[in-house]
Amino acid sequence: MTGRHFALALGLVVFLVAGLAWQPTFGQGAAADGDTDAGWAPARTPWGAPDLQGIWTSGYILTPLERPDEFEGREFVTEEEKAALEAAVLTRVDASVGGTRVRGGDDVGTYNSAFSGFGREVISTGRTSQIIDPPDGKVPWIPVVRERHATEMVSAFTERGRYLAEDNDRGGDGPEDRPNDRCLGASIPLRFAAASSSATLHRIVQSPDLVSIYYEHGHNGGAYRHIPLDGRPHLPGGIRQYLGDARGRWEGDTLVIDTTNFSDKTNYEGSRDNLHLVERFTRTGPGQLLYQATIEDETVFTRPWTIEIPMTELDNKENRIYESSCHEGNYALTSILMGARLLEAQQ
Repeated sequence: MTGRHFALALGLVVFLVAGLAWQPTFGQGAAADGDTDAGWAPARTPWGAPDLQGIWTSGYILTPLERPDEFEGREFVTEEEKAALEAAVLTRVDASVGGTRVRGGDDVGTYNSAFSGFGREVISTGRTSQIIDPPDGKVPWIPVVRERHATEMVSAFTERGRYLAEDNDRGGDGPEDRPNDRCLGASIPLRFAAASSSATLHRIVQSPDLVSIYYEHGHNGGAYRHIPLDGRPHLPGGIRQYLGDARGRWEGDTLVIDTTNFSDKTNYEGSRDNLHLVERFTRTGPGQLLYQATIEDETVFTRPWTIEIPMTELDNKENRIYESSCHEGNYALTSILMGARLLEAQQ
């Protein structure tokens, strides 16, 4: 298993091992419910909108998208469980992030964990899954789609399968089949806690009629979104875009972004060009931003479902957000593919 493959799997594996008794005490504060801190109000822009501007991050969370079966019926972990889960991570990573080793046995590993995007912390609200609706914390796939998506998980055509693709039997028949050598950029919504998403840094910039968001996205290439707030309709249905067609509006102090017109290159948990995404950004306290996304596609899911990610603000003066570096057209591909064909000829 390569360092990248290990990084992707580690957060989910660690999270599944805990089975301690639940006490509903941790993570049930105001922020967990999406409410703002009592007596606090968000700063305003000169034109009166809530000021969301800045650099925001989810951090390196290990909380998985779906609730593990071991946590069935349990919405939150306790403080003790949180500490145990995070301590378990450090026994599996090297000293670059405060741990002791990367791999089991005497092998300390060869991949520096400081550059890995795997989860290290339970989500700050203490939830057992990113999904907050349905209540069971599971993706409500149509059964036949669930099976198809499980197959795609080990292919080159989904981001979650990106780091597994080089290990499948196909081995990559051409450049299009080697996603690690492509610059596909970020997909929307981001796959929080996936190795390829890293700490999912966002830079939000506002004007009276427009919100722009830049996503730093590891070495796969980042993404820019420009969301008009002027009430214009969505593009005609025949116009499709990789990141969809976004339209924004304010509902009280919450920024709501409605996105349609995704292309068939989109793939979020099996949803492609029929994906309908509604995102909500709400300031919940000093340096705190709550992100919620509702995913809808009646051809893939039995009902809409929602994820929730609390985000924190980074020091904007330090400005530690970078353009994602990615170089498509890697000259090494020629040798890689020639070598693959040579091995086939020898069999």
